[in-house]
Amino acid sequence: MVTSGDTTTSTITSYAGKSNHRIIVPSVLGGAKVTAIASQAFGHHNEIAAVYVPDTVEKVEEWAFYDLNTATIFSFANSKVEIKDGAFMSSGNAVLYLPAGTTQKSAGGKDVVTNSTEVVSVAIENEKKAAIAGGTYLNIGTVDKENQITINDIIAIASGTFTMRENQENGAAAITFSGDDYTVAEQKIVIADPFQNIVSSDSLNKTFRVLTKEDASKLNQAIASSSSYSGVKNLLNFTEGYYVNGNKVTLDKDVVAYDVSTGAELYGPNNTATALQNANPNLYYQYVEYKDTDNDGDIDVIYYSPYRISYTYGTVTIASNNGNLNGLSARTSLNPAYLSFANAIVKAKGSDDDQVYQKLEANTAKSGDKVGAEVNQERSALWADDYGTIKVDNLHASSTSTGNWAKMSYESGLNAYNMEVVMEWGMNAVLYATNGGVVTVGNMNGERSTIYANGDGANGVLAGGAGSNAGTGDAKSDTSKVYVYHTDFNLEGWNNHVADVVYGGYAYLEDVKATTGMPGSYAVGQGSALANDFGNGVVDAKNFHSTVYGNRSAGIYVIGGGVVTTKDSSFISKMDAGLVAASGGTLRMDDSLATGQMAFRNRGGITPNSTSVFNNVSFIADKDISGYVTGENAYKAVEAWRTASGGTALSHYMMSDPTMTIGQLCKNYGISKDKVKILLTALSKTAGKSYTENTLLRNSVLDNTFYNYSAGQYSGDTDFSHIPYLTVGSSFGGLTSSVFEFESAGVNLELNNSTFKNTNNENYNYLVASEAGSAPVLKFNQSNANGIIWNEGDIVRAVEGRSSDRSSSLTSHFTNSTFTGSFADGYNGLWEVEGLSYTDIAGDTSSFNGNYYKAKANWKNSASFDKNSVWIVNHDSYLGNLTIEDGAMVKAPTGSSLIMTIDGQETKIEPGTYKGQIIIKVIMDNTSKSLK
Repeated sequence: MVTSGDTTTSTITSYAGKSNHRIIVPSVLGGAKVTAIASQAFGHHNEIAAVYVPDTVEKVEEWAFYDLNTATIFSFANSKVEIKDGAFMSSGNAVLYLPAGTTQKSAGGKDVVTNSTEVVSVAIENEKKAAIAGGTYLNIGTVDKENQITINDIIAIASGTFTMRENQENGAAAITFSGDDYTVAEQKIVIADPFQNIVSSDSLNKTFRVLTKEDASKLNQAIASSSSYSGVKNLLNFTEGYYVNGNKVTLDKDVVAYDVSTGAELYGPNNTATALQNANPNLYYQYVEYKDTDNDGDIDVIYYSPYRISYTYGTVTIASNNGNLNGLSARTSLNPAYLSFANAIVKAKGSDDDQVYQKLEANTAKSGDKVGAEVNQERSALWADDYGTIKVDNLHASSTSTGNWAKMSYESGLNAYNMEVVMEWGMNAVLYATNGGVVTVGNMNGERSTIYANGDGANGVLAGGAGSNAGTGDAKSDTSKVYVYHTDFNLEGWNNHVADVVYGGYAYLEDVKATTGMPGSYAVGQGSALANDFGNGVVDAKNFHSTVYGNRSAGIYVIGGGVVTTKDSSFISKMDAGLVAASGGTLRMDDSLATGQMAFRNRGGITPNSTSVFNNVSFIADKDISGYVTGENAYKAVEAWRTASGGTALSHYMMSDPTMTIGQLCKNYGISKDKVKILLTALSKTAGKSYTENTLLRNSVLDNTFYNYSAGQYSGDTDFSHIPYLTVGSSFGGLTSSVFEFESAGVNLELNNSTFKNTNNENYNYLVASEAGSAPVLKFNQSNANGIIWNEGDIVRAVEGRSSDRSSSLTSHFTNSTFTGSFADGYNGLWEVEGLSYTDIAGDTSSFNGNYYKAKANWKNSASFDKNSVWIVNHDSYLGNLTIEDGAMVKAPTGSSLIMTIDGQETKIEPGTYKGQIIIKVIMDNTSKSLK
């Protein structure tokens, strides 16, 4: 809540629900009008389909509705609402509705829709007495009834003492609140004098459990019966003992406990009459801090805190000498509720804490404080926080730390587990910089550093949060940063990026060699080499070379306002795209290589203001799937598992555990010994070698292309496609294996002096594919290219779980370039391939070399050729717009000639701009015809 003069307003900072698909944002919260929605207030809620925002809301911050993949309706009743450009980042299906008469044509990166809307309202009387109340909203008449709202729906969100009345003649409704004005209790944190230099307010952030056998049994039963947590109960198995943040710990026999606010001793060798107490947000004592004063692995002192964690997502504009960072929107800090789980072998915190090491060996299971090493979860080798700095000339770090997102979700009080907690906040990264902290590793003139990790979420590098002084000019560092030189990364865990930057973080990597995932392991994925996963961030790389192996693991993944630049670098993805840009993320690459199932992929909505620039870059689409379990063997393995377990799903955390065996997997699913034997026999037959209960799950035949990652589980019909023009990534929706592929997206690509190759044969040599409502613009400058440039057309197709009418378009400009190929639209321009037979999406047998979803041509494929460009037309081509500048050449292959018709009328091919249904046919004859 914010008070200015006599006026108090409320800001929505967080939404904790997990089941409602339709959200009505209140007009009044805590007795004050809701006027703003903060960054990330509704982030990561895939259950949400519609959001209704009242007319009181005046401002919506960036990332407010981040990653709502299934939401299609965002309705705002205030026609003048200010919506920041990144508000709907990574919410590709979002449709923005504003009242008729608004002057806004677009907002939040989305076009404004005003048709079929009507105001629905409840009058609020005595709003200062209301805890929660809803007022005026904009209903959407064209959507399903379940996603519309009524007066009764608005009244239903009200909280407080109130009466309701309704005008029977016109249906107008009002609610009148009574009682005292609503007041929000302010929290003032007081730390007793003896503890002033021992603990701080931000370190009092850990839960504490004291469990008897009976307590542990009841807790496990509650988890097992929970619809939200039963699926991950094996990650939350409590036994008798003591727990800090959900991790079992040992207490010293002479442990002492204090109330941090009063200084009173609560427990000790001479004060055992009162037992140690639990601490969590539902109790008087909400959190604790602990100390192992002699570092012998048991806790000596516990400090109890009655204070809640208070936090608001603050946004700031970075001021930096780095052109990509300067002006970037960021967060000042990462969420302390989750940072409470992070820990490190070496930690620097505060602007006066600068640590320097010439050589350091770090093992998360052995080095540093023994309590942290014994738990070995969410543990970094180096962590610089709050402007602290760490510099190591030569580092050899080994991380076996795991990221237990189920435990963090449960201990944080989330209604359901969020498996992206580790990803978003980055704890468990080997090198970790937060809130303005800086980590530097390596020396260009010294011995190479090495970094190994195999746990869930163990990124090599993560930087996030710009710091409390960001943007002021007084900051020690303009944002959190990690610098890495002369280093080798080997990251074998799930969701292991070499470098990931979030919410304004920065990473610089030079002379780095890296791998993520494991050869032949498809399921151990989501490990793009360079990534900007959440919010904005910048990565600069020079002489960086990486190979990534698992599913959904791109060479580079950049999103939103993020920027990745490379020089003299290479990115090879075996089972995903070499490069992925999402929701407007930007790439700037020089003298580099990108190879993958698709060389470049764009997803996450159309962002016409986003331009990526490539200078002297080689793009290669390569469908090499050798070494992976696919097709018939994958099917047999999955069927064997179905027979044993009764289903096909494998929970994500079982695949991500590097020590998971098939025997332990079966125990987790409660499979009988007889069925285990049958399963092992079937798997052994499929694998062609003996499997036992001790066989690791990773790289087994169950680690196959059926198990594509999706929403916390590996499941699906199959992720392998025998159709030669589709990528292995059918989990993406059966995308075309093209050099450049766009799915419900659109950016500008500037391709300068670059090369392009598709290793598919000529029948499937796709250069560009614009699918599922995309609208890309590609500019080829001094870049010769060949292949099919295909616009899918009009189609009803699902993207991110939402089926909708989608109309694609595609624009290609050629400057000083030669294009040998054709333009296709729907089925137009495609052809049947001799010997090819497959079943398309409708269940029909097809032999066409594309258009799996049977889209209809819409004539939105456009092209232009400047005076120094040549188009060699090697197949019939279909366009809706064609510009041929004076001097450009449009040629037929040797032994052929060309005929162009526009709307059925034969037209001479000569300089000019043509619109309509443009068809250029290649006619085989005995002369070579060149038309200029």
